[in-house]
Amino acid sequence: MIPERWSAIFGLDGKVAVVTDSGSNSSPEVAALLAEAGATVVIADRDISLVDRVVADIRGGGGQAIGICTDVESENSVIALFSQVAATFGSLDILVNCAALNANRPLEEFPLNVWDEVQSVNLRSVFLCMRECIRQMLHAERGGRIVNITTMGARHPVLNGNSAYAAARAGVTGLTRSAAMDYASHGILVNELLPGAIPGKVRFHSDNLAALQAGKNFTGPGGDAARRLPLGFGSPADVAAAVLYLVGPSGGYLTGQSIVLDGGFLVS
Repeated sequence: MIPERWSAIFGLDGKVAVVTDSGSNSSPEVAALLAEAGATVVIADRDISLVDRVVADIRGGGGQAIGICTDVESENSVIALFSQVAATFGSLDILVNCAALNANRPLEEFPLNVWDEVQSVNLRSVFLCMRECIRQMLHAERGGRIVNITTMGARHPVLNGNSAYAAARAGVTGLTRSAAMDYASHGILVNELLPGAIPGKVRFHSDNLAALQAGKNFTGPGGDAARRLPLGFGSPADVAAAVLYLVGPSGGYLTGQSIVLDGGFLVS
């Protein structure tokens, strides 16, 4: 638990937080920190072995967590997730969307099926989870917080061949801002984090993994780490800390915002 003197700023005692993902990405660190701040955390991912490990780690540290096997790209699976949350806890207070998939290749070579896969993980899943979350929050009439974790590439090109990923994440920016305006009067605050230069934050498509293993490197401004990253590379813990700020009492006067975590990339 966080020190008592800080609970008025960052404490989450009594809150229920749903953290969604489609692989490791940022969710283990986010879930662990929210639990440490006092929230009961629901970890939703189709990788049940990952879910079980994160839940065990949180409980081993004295936190409260459960795991629900969920395919965030499936409407039925997402509806089932939030139905189970409602049945178990009554409603939720926090949603953090962590799922991410990048498929990097030149636009003229991009197959439609891979484009659709990228949009499904990075935009469709966010829409589905936000819709079901907002329905519950409206019914409970106690407000809530939503944080969408995207990429600085939605604001500024980072790597060559990143069009599909950037387009999907730019869509999340529009979704975030529109929902923030629509539901502010209900006390539902919606923001997004745009991390960059954080190794392991994004799951790469199998084609990219094969290319990387064969020695191919991505090109573009983001590949010039020594010059473009004044603060060097970040970590998933940096993302988790920013999430905690947004979902706790500290973030009570922020909505519709896009906060960039890029190690100084945009000012280099």
